[in-house]
Amino acid sequence: MIRNSKQTWQQGEVVRVGFLRLRVLDMLAVKDYLPDLYLLESLDGSARYRFIPHHGVKRLATGEDWTQV
Repeated sequence: MIRNSKQTWQQGEVVRVGFLRLRVLDMLAVKDYLPDLYLLESLDGSARYRFIPHHGVKRLATGEDWTQV
């Protein structure tokens, strides 16, 4: 989980990633020394994104599995 941030990265919270304001829907903590995965949603619910710290944000297509990197 992201700890060195002034933002709260917990489910239901709104965070800023670049110029986007997104709501945290889910988080997957992978224990293999890789960064955690975050499922984010636009505030109006029209788009979903996968965020990996130090790798960036990617808009997901409808029905795309967010846990597959």
